[in-house]
Amino acid sequence: MAILAALGGVVSIPVGYAGNMLGAVPLLPFGTGQLLSGVHVLWIVLAGLLVRQRGAAAATGALKGLVELTLFSFHGPLILPIALTEGLVAEAVLLLPGRWVGARAYLAGGLSASSNVLVLRFLVFQALPWQVIAFMWVLSFASGAIVSGYLGAKVARIMEMRLGN
Repeated sequence: MAILAALGGVVSIPVGYAGNMLGAVPLLPFGTGQLLSGVHVLWIVLAGLLVRQRGAAAATGALKGLVELTLFSFHGPLILPIALTEGLVAEAVLLLPGRWVGARAYLAGGLSASSNVLVLRFLVFQALPWQVIAFMWVLSFASGAIVSGYLGAKVARIMEMRLGN
């Protein structure tokens, strides 16, 4: 968990700045940087899928937030509630009963990635119209479902095959 959280924190710094650079492109609408949000939670979903212990995703999210704060995330101290919320959301979805691990991974990735939009909405973007928030949420959910969910499930399956679990 610590390795995944550290990797996630280190990777999230340049990804966050790249997302901000997407927002600076004149032809792209505000919030387009959310297309990269799935990369932020890949590590949290992977921890939840690989460790398979209660609290793994939530603890990874919290630790990832601390790593990002230490490395000067552009969010500043806001990264702590964002990362913790991402971890808690992924944890809640991965704890759902059933055999559909892939579907849970997609949903955990999508909801976890898009939870950052809701945290930012309540803490920073109170004046933004709901249409902009909805646009950002949909982009973030799609990114999380594809990058964190699909890719995370594939990586977890490969790791389990290699380790013989």
